[in-house]
Amino acid sequence: MRVAACVLAAGRSTRFREALEERGEEPVSKLVYPVAGKPMVAWVVERASSVVDELLVGLGYDAGLVWDVVRRHATVPARPVLNDPVDVPMACTTANLLRRSDADVSLILAGDQPTVTAETMRRLAETAAEHGASVLDRGAPDEEISGDDLLGHGPPLALRKDAVLEFLETIEELAADVRGPNTLNLNPVLRECGLTFRVVPPRDDAELLNVNTPDELPEVERVLLRSD
Repeated sequence: MRVAACVLAAGRSTRFREALEERGEEPVSKLVYPVAGKPMVAWVVERASSVVDELLVGLGYDAGLVWDVVRRHATVPARPVLNDPVDVPMACTTANLLRRSDADVSLILAGDQPTVTAETMRRLAETAAEHGASVLDRGAPDEEISGDDLLGHGPPLALRKDAVLEFLETIEELAADVRGPNTLNLNPVLRECGLTFRVVPPRDDAELLNVNTPDELPEVERVLLRSD
């Protein structure tokens, strides 16, 4: 089974930058901001590299800075996928990556979720290979969810090759009438695509953390230092 990681690393990190400015720090992308000794996206890249055969990295804002971190920390072949224009919704970044993936399973990861372990990434890929689609959730290992039951869900998730086409068609339909970076997140796509996702439970709730502001970094750092 060939697995590719599609890493979402294209955002502007607006809230994070503004909070840094308020603290008197240089406003930089959260993806390259140091957390527990390395840039945030490096944690995702290193862990994914131990699970997948290839990394596809969706880039937009600060593409050069983010790609430099990815290139230095990836231990499997990595390809940059640049959004053009840069300010597209997250679902469109995902579509750009999935169109370039010919793997048996595509693992969709967010660059601002450094606490997701390699073990969980592997379980997501294996579950998608067997059932078609998988998503990280607090539910039971054999729970299946679809439609509005997926409200609030997002990355990390995984899609088998035959499920990618339906996912892409849904993104294209929903994106037809939207503009701007924050108008189409992944959750509406998950709910509308018609796929049933098999739940993969996290090792603990810390894996469900993502980073929006610097105030969330101390908890993330505690988790990373504990697990590294």
